[in-house]
Amino acid sequence: MRLKPLLMLTLVVNAIHVPVGLAQMPPPSAQLDDLISAGQYQQAYQIASASLEEWEGDTQFDFLYAIAAIESGFPNEAVFALERVVQTAEDATLRQRARLELARAHLLTNNLVASESLFNQVMLTNPPQNVQDNIQAFLNLIESRRENQRTSFSWSIAPTVGHDDNINSATSYGLIDTPLIGEIELNPEGLKTEDTFVDLTLGMAYKRPITRDQSLDASLTLNRHDNQSTSQFDMDYLLGDVSYSYGSQVNRFRHSLQTQRVYLDKEAFQSTLRLNNSWQQAGANGWYRSVSAAFSTTSFDNTTTSPNNDLKDINQILISGTLTKLTPSFTNSFTVFYASDDAKESAGEHNGRGYYGVAHSVQWRLSNQHTPYLRVSFQETEHDAEHPVFFMDKRNDSTVSGTLGWLWQYNRRLSINSEMLFTEADSNIPLFEHTRFRYQAGLRFQF
Repeated sequence: MRLKPLLMLTLVVNAIHVPVGLAQMPPPSAQLDDLISAGQYQQAYQIASASLEEWEGDTQFDFLYAIAAIESGFPNEAVFALERVVQTAEDATLRQRARLELARAHLLTNNLVASESLFNQVMLTNPPQNVQDNIQAFLNLIESRRENQRTSFSWSIAPTVGHDDNINSATSYGLIDTPLIGEIELNPEGLKTEDTFVDLTLGMAYKRPITRDQSLDASLTLNRHDNQSTSQFDMDYLLGDVSYSYGSQVNRFRHSLQTQRVYLDKEAFQSTLRLNNSWQQAGANGWYRSVSAAFSTTSFDNTTTSPNNDLKDINQILISGTLTKLTPSFTNSFTVFYASDDAKESAGEHNGRGYYGVAHSVQWRLSNQHTPYLRVSFQETEHDAEHPVFFMDKRNDSTVSGTLGWLWQYNRRLSINSEMLFTEADSNIPLFEHTRFRYQAGLRFQF
């Protein structure tokens, strides 16, 4: 019977020493570092969160936990950990990195004053040039956010010059076969026409923040497009937009009402009223997703030369979804879309159509000033009814387009842009087949 008290004493001693043994296990810093290096931020955040109570205060652990928290969408949690690292880290390099990440965390939580102060502190230490470039990009973003948080009124002017080898998006076929009367010869005005052009855009923007997360905006855009050899396809438009935006750092919503008036060769051509709605969600690791829906009605003006333009009148529904990935050097966006154009007039049913497509764009940030970009898209279109001339066929089109450009942000107010655009449209009706190549260069000045 004397063995029982001894056994109980042994169990008590072991029970006392078990937590001490666990507490002496090393922090999971090496595992966190490997996961973060592999871009597996959410898994790193889960592991670090489970160990937070035990290892909070360990400098290396706090730093890695903060990085995982920032990249997983929890910048508020990262702030406290990084503040400890800044105060306690003995390694000067780690302390400097912690200041930079703390500045970034403050920016993500919209604490612009603290973020700017920390970025400037690091800048005063004369870090390497690539670090200075990144800091300057963040400082520019802070200033941009400040402007977005105060009422502003701005103007812009954007002149552009270029050359277009198909200003009327017309076919190059001179003879077109029709079911009723056989081959017909197209007028020269209806064939592919090339020209140089001058384009001028004037813009006005008014921003009225209501709270930090809500704003009311209005804009007005006037555009003039002049072809140099012929005025037949010159175009002017006036576009007005009023929008309301709201939401959080994670979810943003925007609703806008637009009205547009278009003139062709200085004659009234068409008018559009559009309601736009969009939702954007910020995810972890630089991912963003968005969905938009637009409802519009378009009316065409009859003229003496085109008395039946109103047969083109349509009501449209356009739905799209976009997935965007941001990295330090690249922004990639993938979009899918679907639209339905319903003809208002039964006699114009052949102008109704449904179309869908995909698009991809990439921006490459070479520096704070230079950004080359590329956009490609594919669209498939099917019209609702047989064409009145080509009455044996419903029109089906496939369109591929690409844009290659370069943006030079010379300073805050002046940017210079050049780009090339190519479009190829195939159709089961040869009249609507065409290719188009355009190149242009211009600048935009905001004041």
